[in-house]
Amino acid sequence: MKPSVAVLGGLLFGAIGVFCAVVMVEQFTRGEVLNAVVALGGAAFCFGFVIPLFKVVPGRVTARVQSDSEGTTFRPDLDIDIPMQASMGGAVVACVLILILVPIGKLTIPVPPHMRYSLPFMAAVLTVMGAPMLCRNLLRGSTSYLRLTTRGFELAQGWKSQRGEWVSVKDVAAEPPDKQKQTPGTIAVVMSDDAVFTLTALSFTPDGAALRELVRFYWQLPEARDELRNDWPAADAPLVGRERA
Repeated sequence: MKPSVAVLGGLLFGAIGVFCAVVMVEQFTRGEVLNAVVALGGAAFCFGFVIPLFKVVPGRVTARVQSDSEGTTFRPDLDIDIPMQASMGGAVVACVLILILVPIGKLTIPVPPHMRYSLPFMAAVLTVMGAPMLCRNLLRGSTSYLRLTTRGFELAQGWKSQRGEWVSVKDVAAEPPDKQKQTPGTIAVVMSDDAVFTLTALSFTPDGAALRELVRFYWQLPEARDELRNDWPAADAPLVGRERA
């Protein structure tokens, strides 16, 4: 993500978040508690995108690392993952309340006339898409993760959880072979059958580069994979936050 784009996006979402916060206070003082919660959900949705930028833009991102007897799991920086989860949770709560309040005429938050009919539809779509995703993230323990074992790997992001074995990997790249425009922070694992498994790692390490090189390292050096089950990385390594299961 270009810093200029991130800053502009942060300013936009920040402004909308502040507006939602003002609406929340106004609705709460009027005794419209449910409407205040709707506005709170909107504010959480916006600020959930803004807060991570304070770590992503300056490149101060650190993955959480947890190892067990079989391998090592990498998860996004906690200061990024929690706001993103809160953002999704706020959106889902706000949309559910909109679906309840609009039909009974209890939505007191001012809505442009042209959105009075489209708003419930959009809220329904976001609820249907967002609620299962939120539940999946909570069960998963994070918005995404990368797991490396002595036998293979697992990439989990969004709805997808993709697994493969090291012997079937043909390349580890910064972008799928057929992609013309590079997406920052991508880890692309190309398999021998030309299948491509991808993970966006901007929330793990700066630009995702360190994590990509880590995957490439264990792919190319099978003799080093036992480290995944032991005390690795060292306490002074760039990837910190290691936990022992």
